[in-house]
Amino acid sequence: MNTPSTLKASVIIAVYKDTQALQNILYALERQTEKAFEIIITEDCESEEMQNFLAPYKAKPNFHHLTQPDDGWRKPLAVNRAIDFAHSDYLMFLDGDCIPDANFVKQHLASAEQGKFLTGRRVYLGPVTSRMVRKNPGLIHIIQSRLLFLLLLIPLHLDKVRSYEVGLSSRFMQWLRGKKPVGIIGCNFSCYKKDLLAINGYNEDLKGVGGEDSDLQWRFEGLGMATKSVKFLIPVYHLYHKNTRQDSDENLRISNENRKIKAFVCKNGIKKL
Repeated sequence: MNTPSTLKASVIIAVYKDTQALQNILYALERQTEKAFEIIITEDCESEEMQNFLAPYKAKPNFHHLTQPDDGWRKPLAVNRAIDFAHSDYLMFLDGDCIPDANFVKQHLASAEQGKFLTGRRVYLGPVTSRMVRKNPGLIHIIQSRLLFLLLLIPLHLDKVRSYEVGLSSRFMQWLRGKKPVGIIGCNFSCYKKDLLAINGYNEDLKGVGGEDSDLQWRFEGLGMATKSVKFLIPVYHLYHKNTRQDSDENLRISNENRKIKAFVCKNGIKKL
């Protein structure tokens, strides 16, 4: 059993009601090649179904479930609460619809650098593949094999897989094409907890869906942090669902106003300044 002093990482998963997708994520996390991490499920809701689903997991060590009232989209608040709660010095982030590679924790730790935040990418699985994986979480192992992934490329393509090249995880691909910086996406990035505390976490003034991750990035960079891409080293696999993205224009306006005054530390974040 890992104690807070022996934990190497905290994996934070933002969720909203989709227990079937979370089952796939937890299946993958239980089979990580690195074991010294805690799991923090942070729910933007207080779903009875989620409570019932997670009941068997709560007896496990280093497993935590945070909730908050369902009062519209408040992912920044949910993630900030998890950041503040985390027991490890190093944090990794997943969304509730993205399944991590078996080496997700190990590779993020191996790639971590002081003064940098790690940015990965996702393979967008198609609707048929996603339905199959949701019903049988073990099928994700087939897709995670580079050889089998290549052999399945035609049926995956017909199923409208997108960003399939991200799944060709290898140091060669990283050397060949992965040096170009890529932005933060909340479903696959990592950083030191102290660096998130320095910018006061996510800006909770951003009420719509979209732009919260790029807002985080420019504030990191404003305090001297740098991007480190792990695009072809650490893939995650996004389960298909209908796009529910809302208008993010208001978020962009708020973010741009803060840029003008170089407000790298948000006032409405982990702490209320």
